[in-house]
Amino acid sequence: MRIGIATLWAMSMPFDVWGQRGWASVEVAGESHHAKAIRTVLGNAFKPSGTEVRIDVELVPEPGNRHDQHAVAVRVGKHLLGYLPREEAVRYSPVLSRLASHGWTPRVMARVWGSEWEDYEDHRRREFHGSVRLDLAEPHMLVPANAAPSSTHRLLPYGHAIQVTGEDQHLDTLSAWLRPEGECWVHATLHEVVQQTVRASRAVVEVRIDEERIGQLTPKMSGDMIPTIQHLAEQDTITAVRAVVKGNRIKTEVVLYALRAHELPDTWLDARTSTRQARAAAPAVAAPPTSSATTATPSSEPIPPPPTSFRFNPPPDWPPPPPGWTPPSGWQPDASWPAAPQGWSWWVASWD
Repeated sequence: MRIGIATLWAMSMPFDVWGQRGWASVEVAGESHHAKAIRTVLGNAFKPSGTEVRIDVELVPEPGNRHDQHAVAVRVGKHLLGYLPREEAVRYSPVLSRLASHGWTPRVMARVWGSEWEDYEDHRRREFHGSVRLDLAEPHMLVPANAAPSSTHRLLPYGHAIQVTGEDQHLDTLSAWLRPEGECWVHATLHEVVQQTVRASRAVVEVRIDEERIGQLTPKMSGDMIPTIQHLAEQDTITAVRAVVKGNRIKTEVVLYALRAHELPDTWLDARTSTRQARAAAPAVAAPPTSSATTATPSSEPIPPPPTSFRFNPPPDWPPPPPGWTPPSGWQPDASWPAAPQGWSWWVASWD
């Protein structure tokens, strides 16, 4: 799907925050005051004995909240499910407010659960109880510390950890990415290079951050990643990955989180990145941060670039569509499916 810049900025711009690992551990406060909204989100799939759904929720800073200037609402469209606990809101509101001020709506995966219990005083009456937990990383890990590559690229899907080797030879370069918190996310790129040994040559994967070499993958791991690099190279596209830089000025490690070649689904392999999409993903913020391990306060992370495309986001109680599916022109949902929640966001920004 080709989307122009003007169209992108005219639409709502959800941003899936980084660092989500698949488990929801941050509990939302005030769910008891928003039981009706939680029940609505559970939809027709709800069973009184207990129902759980996993959906994307929006984190909306409320600086004008008369009870707490750091308040962060947790919403699904127009449905308010609760708030970040006060002590957590103080930590998260700065980065979330910065995203919101640039027109982004931070999104995160949530585990929403609900059940009905018998009222202790009136056994004929049942009460609904719900809870919401968020898959939310630490504040400094929500946004990458550098902008996406300016050249045509595709970001590999999240995967298991892949250790980079040889970082100790590039400490000067990596020092620019050291943070007081001890770690940060960055965009990195993978490049196939040929190394000459005494007896033969071999292909390995070189890892770069902002076009500077910071290490390489082992020969075995290189073999798992080179097919992807070659596949994208045939499309004049660079392979980009999410990476964590952690450590200090005497010992620094870089860990990638990406799917290996044999783990990529066909739908991802079949998709292509157009030049227009790549340019839309050009950095919106200049120059990488220059903080060091001795910096007293963390530097501001770049605001994410415009997305390259949007993916269809079905309501939580609809059947899941095939990966990569988008509704064709004139498509209508099955009449037996429940109506989408009011204000539902049908499209989610994607940085492929």
